[in-house]
Amino acid sequence: MILGIFSSCKNSPEKTGSRYDLVIIGGTVIDPETKLNAIQNIGIDSGVISVITNEKIEGKKTINATGLIVAPGFIDLHSHGQSLIADRMQAFDGVTTALELESGVLPIGEWYQFQEKQGRVLNYGAAAAWTFARISEMEGIPMRADLLWFQQAFSLKHWVYDPANDSQTVAIAKRIEQGIQEGSLGIGVNAGYAPGGGYKELLAVHELAARYKVPVFTHVTGDYPDDPNSAAESIGQIISYAAATGSQEHICHLNSTSRKDIATTRKLILGAQARGLPISTEAYTYGASSTTIGAALFNEEGIKRKGIRYSQIELNGIPLNDQTFHQYRKETPGAVIVFKFFDLPREHDLLDQSVLFPGGAIASDGMPWLDKATGMPVDDHQWPLSEKAFAHPRGAGTYTRLLAQWVRERHALTISEAIAKSSLIPAQILERSVPAMKRKGRLQLGMDADIILFDPATVQDNATFTNPTLPASGMMYVLVNGKLVIENGVLNPDARPGKPVRRNP
Repeated sequence: MILGIFSSCKNSPEKTGSRYDLVIIGGTVIDPETKLNAIQNIGIDSGVISVITNEKIEGKKTINATGLIVAPGFIDLHSHGQSLIADRMQAFDGVTTALELESGVLPIGEWYQFQEKQGRVLNYGAAAAWTFARISEMEGIPMRADLLWFQQAFSLKHWVYDPANDSQTVAIAKRIEQGIQEGSLGIGVNAGYAPGGGYKELLAVHELAARYKVPVFTHVTGDYPDDPNSAAESIGQIISYAAATGSQEHICHLNSTSRKDIATTRKLILGAQARGLPISTEAYTYGASSTTIGAALFNEEGIKRKGIRYSQIELNGIPLNDQTFHQYRKETPGAVIVFKFFDLPREHDLLDQSVLFPGGAIASDGMPWLDKATGMPVDDHQWPLSEKAFAHPRGAGTYTRLLAQWVRERHALTISEAIAKSSLIPAQILERSVPAMKRKGRLQLGMDADIILFDPATVQDNATFTNPTLPASGMMYVLVNGKLVIENGVLNPDARPGKPVRRNP
């Protein structure tokens, strides 16, 4: 029979006298929304799923999916890479849509134009960046839609520590509003990098979000284990914004924000959700974060109050000491480091509380790929990725790590639950304000053909902190908008099927 998922699709007949553009035959099709988990055949036309059936179908191209899981492509709400290289590494991790929502960018129109001009492997989109607006206003410099511009701003201090006065708050909000009007997917508030951002300034940002009915994606201001400025206090502030303004809130990387106080922050979010507040969250599958060494997170007070050992901080895979930490922080404040905040596997239970958060999404927080020697972005056209490149391994293995460790090895999640956390739930977080997301994260008639096929017995993350350039394995086929990016485990380096995900301006 043919599976009609929506009532409007029940009369969609199997083609007669012609073939589909592409068919996927004999795979175990999993759709977390409808609970479909069965061996089926899928027909695709013009980048859209036209049929799901257990009857025979033919296509101009056929994929034999016997023994493979067929799932909706993963949607990464928190992907900083935003380049061809980052796309390719994430494709091996099962990602078909990579969005820059926590940090965001500005100007939005400029960013989308650049992405369309260069072409992308994966679907892409961004939020309007509070930090970009703050840097521009507080430092008096023009914005540039480039993450490198943001990293270079860490050599400046006014935007980090100075509170905004009333006129500056209005100016910051206007810059963000322009981004929303140009089609941003929401507002990115990287508050952890600018502790000078006060409650009333951020209240104005959340009021703006509520007025336009777009979500706010927040890296909270405080992450200390104890008050003041604890993770619990910061998440309490997010809850207060939702309650006071009616804004939709998303709390980024619950694992690295909460760390050992995860029991408290988890209780706060669950309580707010139970009372009807529109709050969601995410986590990645590692016990280490990545940021710039000059970030306010690592100021003298932060190092002391958080009990951080310098050896927990690594640059290009090499642990730092007192001398090298202060040297790099002074000389190259924009250098990207890795901070190992959990001692794994000993503290795996702490990581579980965020990864297994009920209804929580998985998001990579994947970083740009930089040259170890220069700290500059690597050549986008080079493939395979050079061993001279470096980034946190989460940009290569977040989702396959979930499938390998939490599903296959530890049985902490079912495969359907893991797929939901990686595809359906991220789509649902965005779909209230971004209609295009209603067609993603699902294997149903009329949905976008963003589809992955993987071997559940072999799917595995391979990237490490010392060798992060190893792509994940076991992802045998990856389709973006019905076009093959990975075929039989091999990347097509010429593929550019990614499309913009954007609100209607």
